[in-house]
Amino acid sequence: MLTGKSFFAQLAYSFGRFIRGDGAMRQKRVCFLYYQHFNALVYREARTLQEQGFEVDIIILRMSGRERFFQRFEGLNLYAIQVRRAAESNTLLYFFRLFLFYVKATMLLALLAPERRYSVVHVTAPPDVMVFAAIVPKLFGSRIILDIHDIGPELFMRKMNIGEDSVVVRFIKLLERLSAAFADHVITVTDFWKETLVSRSVKPSKITMLLNVPDADLFKPTHAPVVKNAFNLFYHGSIEEHFGLDTLLLAMPAIKAHIPHVLLHLYCGKKGRLYGECTRLAKKLNLGSYVAFHSAIPFYKLPKTLISADIGIVPTKDSVFSNEAVSMKALEYISMGIPIVISRTKAHDFYYDSSMVRFFEPCNSGALSRAVTELYDNAEERALLARNATAFLERNGWNKAKEVYAGIVAGLAVGK
Repeated sequence: MLTGKSFFAQLAYSFGRFIRGDGAMRQKRVCFLYYQHFNALVYREARTLQEQGFEVDIIILRMSGRERFFQRFEGLNLYAIQVRRAAESNTLLYFFRLFLFYVKATMLLALLAPERRYSVVHVTAPPDVMVFAAIVPKLFGSRIILDIHDIGPELFMRKMNIGEDSVVVRFIKLLERLSAAFADHVITVTDFWKETLVSRSVKPSKITMLLNVPDADLFKPTHAPVVKNAFNLFYHGSIEEHFGLDTLLLAMPAIKAHIPHVLLHLYCGKKGRLYGECTRLAKKLNLGSYVAFHSAIPFYKLPKTLISADIGIVPTKDSVFSNEAVSMKALEYISMGIPIVISRTKAHDFYYDSSMVRFFEPCNSGALSRAVTELYDNAEERALLARNATAFLERNGWNKAKEVYAGIVAGLAVGK
């Protein structure tokens, strides 16, 4: 555990313990590194390994300066090393904070590695190069997982509005190959991205696809009665241009004309440039009391919030990157037994069918409003969609995926 010692004094102390053999591993240990706040994704993986007998450290962001650097949550050790309240308003600030986090994470892992002797360090991208923060643990024998939840070149093509042949994208592809070569195993979250990564960066034997499904113990249907004063539409998660929140807001005038008691709940925080754009659009459309902007809430409180949802909305755009992404919010709605209206992107059309979800054409607010109002008019269809989608998760949910994940980690740990 970190003490009040300086960085170099602590490093010398830990290295001395290693040389003497004091740091020899008495139990299995794993460390997660993720440039995000503590969320459902890292929680489900950490809990899975905790159940397998691993002691778990997690290096993440924190929401405010008031949060403590070191925290404990259900037996997990959290190191919240840097504040990030909201998405940055400009590119330079984004990369500066990302680099600062990388430096801090590298230093912290250099401090912890000699004493903790991690069996595995699990690094979640983006960016892919964050995996190199685990250089010191790797030198001490740790095996490294690179978890590509957002495929880098395509993500930056969308963010920076640049083509695949640009110098920047070619450089990011090079970093992807180097990062994958440094890692002992690569995980990604869609079949499309697995194929892409195999074609340019990763050997087929070194990569596993695990669908980004929620923790079944946390997100599950509830049959408790809920008192409602409105017909509740829900959208939760961060506000990014490719998530299509503008399409949803543009659909609301037609929806409220058909459903006078409708209320759209947006659990996406109240900070950042895109939040301001969304509030101005809602005002321009005279949505008033038909839209409620809520502060972001911790993932472990989300299931209790979602129980009042009548329909979950997933309006992802079919642009570069997002067209092949699978929305985790959709799977969280499904796991709660909530029927969803979802854009027919390439990925959504691959994993779902019309017996499970109500599709609409991406970026088409008129099609979105019709899908919602038609589903509102047919309670039996809402119930049928929810049942069929739940059956899909029973076949493909985290209870199945975590066995694969635990097997990957166990195999790496044995080969350490």
